[in-house]
Amino acid sequence: MKSSATGIFKKAAGVFCVLALLSGLIYFYPCFVQAETETETGQTESVISRIYGRTLYDTALEISGNGWNEASAAVLATGANFPDALTGTVLAHKVGGPLLLTEPRNLDPGVAVELSRLGVREVYLLGGTAALSESVEQSLNEQGIFTRRLAGWDQYETAAAIADAIEPSSREAFLVNGARFPDALSVSSYAAAHGIPILLSRSNSLPPATIEALARLDIREVTFIGGTAVLSDSLEAELAGLPQPVTVKARYAGYDQYETNTTVLDQLFFNTSAIYAATGETFPDALAGAALAAKSSAPILLLPHGQLGDTTTAYLNQKRTAGSSFTIFGGWGVISYKTESVLRTGAVLSRVSLQYTQGNLDGDKGMLAQIRSIPTPATDYVDIVSPNWYYLSDDADGSITGDHDANPANYSRLITAAHSRSLKILPTLHSSWDSPKTADTVLASPELRAELIAQLKDRIGRLNADGVVIDIELLSNTSAPHLSQFMKELYTELHPLNKLVVQAVMPRTGTESWSGAFDYAALAKSVDYLHIMTYDYNSASPGPIAPLDWMQKVLNYTRAQGVDMSKVLLGIPYYGRDWTETTAGGSSPSYSRQSRGLCTIGGSTDPRDQGMMEVSAQQGSPVQRDSSLVPYFTYVDAAGPHTAYFDDAVSWDRKLELLNEYALGGVGAWSLYWTLHPVTSAEMYPLLKQYLR
Repeated sequence: MKSSATGIFKKAAGVFCVLALLSGLIYFYPCFVQAETETETGQTESVISRIYGRTLYDTALEISGNGWNEASAAVLATGANFPDALTGTVLAHKVGGPLLLTEPRNLDPGVAVELSRLGVREVYLLGGTAALSESVEQSLNEQGIFTRRLAGWDQYETAAAIADAIEPSSREAFLVNGARFPDALSVSSYAAAHGIPILLSRSNSLPPATIEALARLDIREVTFIGGTAVLSDSLEAELAGLPQPVTVKARYAGYDQYETNTTVLDQLFFNTSAIYAATGETFPDALAGAALAAKSSAPILLLPHGQLGDTTTAYLNQKRTAGSSFTIFGGWGVISYKTESVLRTGAVLSRVSLQYTQGNLDGDKGMLAQIRSIPTPATDYVDIVSPNWYYLSDDADGSITGDHDANPANYSRLITAAHSRSLKILPTLHSSWDSPKTADTVLASPELRAELIAQLKDRIGRLNADGVVIDIELLSNTSAPHLSQFMKELYTELHPLNKLVVQAVMPRTGTESWSGAFDYAALAKSVDYLHIMTYDYNSASPGPIAPLDWMQKVLNYTRAQGVDMSKVLLGIPYYGRDWTETTAGGSSPSYSRQSRGLCTIGGSTDPRDQGMMEVSAQQGSPVQRDSSLVPYFTYVDAAGPHTAYFDDAVSWDRKLELLNEYALGGVGAWSLYWTLHPVTSAEMYPLLKQYLR
């Protein structure tokens, strides 16, 4: 991204921008109502939170920590396999405690600590000694905890034993396939909240243990969860023919586990003010999480690893519109940040919008103003904001310095403002803009890399930031392997902490001799997103900031390196450049340059503060377009001949089409500063929503 900071300006709409719009000089979109502050607007943006740990066992512990301050009893299941644990959520709700997970052979140390914190005196063990060994039971007994094992020869007998312990208050039960976990998880929080047992069946016949449980519990009707492929129609006749006949009350099913899940959520009554989401690919997170969801009769929404189906998307859209909040069980390793962004936006197509902030913190043009200026709901347009805060110390000792270190409350203010609008915040780490020496030295040293990573972890953790953007641009080509190794080490440390890692890289077409430090293929393996800064193409002489044909060459090169293009964020410039020819005495042309926005952001009369459209209108210079629709104009003033190139809705629209052409992951835009003007915002934000959502 760009390195220069911008000073403080006052907010005002430029009269020449209005004139320009009326005269058709720029493409017009309707203006939007924008957020005034992060706390005073009554926004209805979806609230997204996560409960997660480094492992599935840690996630279950975190769920317990979020849901219970004390409990006299708890349920313990194996995290290695699902059959014995499948119906344990109902029991956990019955006894008023969490469902925890451990390895089969040994009691997880974290479980022992959590049981002590809660004051648990009794633990229900689900399954035989193959699921939870005698060693696990002994460890609990040594902790002074009474254990009660609910087990059978197989999962069907274990489920029946669990149902007996529940002592259901009604004569109904849910019937699910015992060889599959998603259908049971879909109904688990509802069954738990209402004290309804879940019994297991084979696809074509009722196991003896289930038949006996139906009679013993005096079950008179069951609801099938799943289609005929998992619970065949023949089971209905078998149930009707039992000595104590059982009728099938209903069947909730879809073409796969995810449509079955949403069918269950639509057909049964849940409190959807808060919705819990878990992966539908594995069982542990949803199993432990359902015990928490049952406390408030909330649903468990199952999400796939890849693209969401139509029914899941429709359910999300409906609940998001109604103001539901969402809590995700598990880290980004199980539910990706891209899927999280779909939860926030409710859209099938949800690409990532990374927007950089620049300048001071406060004031009409500061970073806070830039975040507040995003229309409501902010997550329709932006996912991540990244302030240019941190720099690699020129002492080359692996330490970092920050723009607001003297006033650390400024960091918290900005992070709070972003989080209040459901935005992620990833501070940017820069290095020297004058010499590659600092970055080369630190990256080449394993010890200094470790120190840098430790400092980043510390800052991110203390501030509750959501990750980091690494923007180390000035490097020697010989640093390529060291940069790749650093990103690998950083990703290994941050990703288990559920922190995003984004790297901003210089654009390459394969012909440059100065950008060899950026090995796209290697770097892409160790980041969540690779932001390719496809702007600043013409920096020494007049020309487009980001010519379309050049951007395509960069993307073609990137794809040829084998990079996963869904990780690539396309660089989008919000600024233009005004070049002044400074040639003296017949020498070859030379130029000075100044960055400008589309319209004047503040009320300053200083010509250096004016936007492109004001300058064009004042000089009487018509706006033209080059072959890739980039607008430009020329004029002459006392300083000499000028050529000004910038971007507007027409050229932004053409650039954003590259997202579809190359199946990209989203955009990385420099910077929100230039969208503060209402006209600029009215042009940019609808395009972001169109192409990203």
